[in-house]
Amino acid sequence: MRKLGMLIWGGLAVLGLCANPAVAQKTSVAEEILGILRSENKISEEKYQALMSRAKAESEQREAGVEAFRRDPVADVKKSIDWLNRFSFSGDVRNRFEGFFQDGVNARTRERVRLRFGATMKITDEVMAGFRLVSGDPNDPISANQTLGDAFTKKPFNLDQAYITITPKQTIGLGDWAWNPISITAGKFANPLFRPRAVMNSEMLWDDDLNPEGTSETLTFYEKPEGLLRRFQLNAIQWTTREAANQADSWVVGGQFVALSQLLPVLRLTAAAGDYYFSHSSLLAQARNTNSSLKLTNSVILKDGTIVQGGFPISPGTGNKVVQSYLGGFNIFNGSFQLDYDTGYPKWPATLIGDFAFNTESQNGKEFAVWTGLSLGVTKNPGDWAVSALWAHTETNSVVSYFSFSDFGRDGGTNLQGPYLRVDYMLFPRLVLTAKNGFVSFIDRPPGQSNALVSRLQLDATLAF
Repeated sequence: MRKLGMLIWGGLAVLGLCANPAVAQKTSVAEEILGILRSENKISEEKYQALMSRAKAESEQREAGVEAFRRDPVADVKKSIDWLNRFSFSGDVRNRFEGFFQDGVNARTRERVRLRFGATMKITDEVMAGFRLVSGDPNDPISANQTLGDAFTKKPFNLDQAYITITPKQTIGLGDWAWNPISITAGKFANPLFRPRAVMNSEMLWDDDLNPEGTSETLTFYEKPEGLLRRFQLNAIQWTTREAANQADSWVVGGQFVALSQLLPVLRLTAAAGDYYFSHSSLLAQARNTNSSLKLTNSVILKDGTIVQGGFPISPGTGNKVVQSYLGGFNIFNGSFQLDYDTGYPKWPATLIGDFAFNTESQNGKEFAVWTGLSLGVTKNPGDWAVSALWAHTETNSVVSYFSFSDFGRDGGTNLQGPYLRVDYMLFPRLVLTAKNGFVSFIDRPPGQSNALVSRLQLDATLAF
């Protein structure tokens, strides 16, 4: 009987170890062994029935597991790690050829790349987190470009965004509202303020690559899909611009009201008005003393009391020649609009924009900026075209030069004006070819500088994913 028991349980053990589809047969090995023992009268009928019931039950369990795996193994895996479905990834790669051409100045050409890669994770319907990594100089807040041609050296990759956004609705008893009334974001995040766009965004106040730090809130008071007024909201900001260990920090605080109106069935207007105050702005001015990547063209006072009128990039010296503060400060009133017209041709919508700024704390009368432009077309599908034109006029102290349009003229900054022309063409899905040229000169020619037009040509190939 000892040999008989070993034979039976050995068969059951073999069956238990074989958990692949090859053993998921109608009659198991254990059942066959039990049948042989019964036919040779080496096992009682009672013992046979008990062991056979057990063997059949185990076989059915294995076959059920194998069949479930065969039916949808991927779904089972996804279900067990469903948090992966909460992630959304996005980014783009841009290759750029850029040339600078100016009478009396040697031409310069260069090749540049930009890589952006980010993800968001939806925790709940009211909580989301995100991050983004970008190429470029980590000390430059308004450019993610990386210039090529340095003996094939590796290029840096930087943290560009890291934030948490909450949109409380059910938790604060507003579940009956048809829209999300509140959105709060903290960390380092994309600019939440409305900027008019006619293919080209207005970068008069804030460059496209600028990602502020601190907190912001969007309060949507009204939103409806029909009627004259479609949306009315407030964007509030509390951005920290420079932290200090032994004195008050430098901040930009303010708000922007935005209204969206459907004036006609084919005409939509978005209008905004905002005010942005830079507290303790001297700390922000002093940042140029240690960061040469910042473009300082605003008027400043040096430590020895010398006033530098600005209008051209400032390179501070040492000792008493370092920057002490701005000449005046910054409290910028900003008004803007975007007028979208449906031409009746889906591939050729038309847009007109305007954006202006006035710095109420400027002390030298150079406090006004205006951008205006128009566009025709949109690049949504291969074969689509878009053309646009923009006029820009930014006086020396109208905006903070650290944060405004980085591609303005030769060096960016303020005290510049001129037109921009742009043509876009979608060659393949998500691949857009762009040709853009700015023709820029100084508003007030700095001493010793030529005021011949700077022609800045940019040829881009941008692939989004």
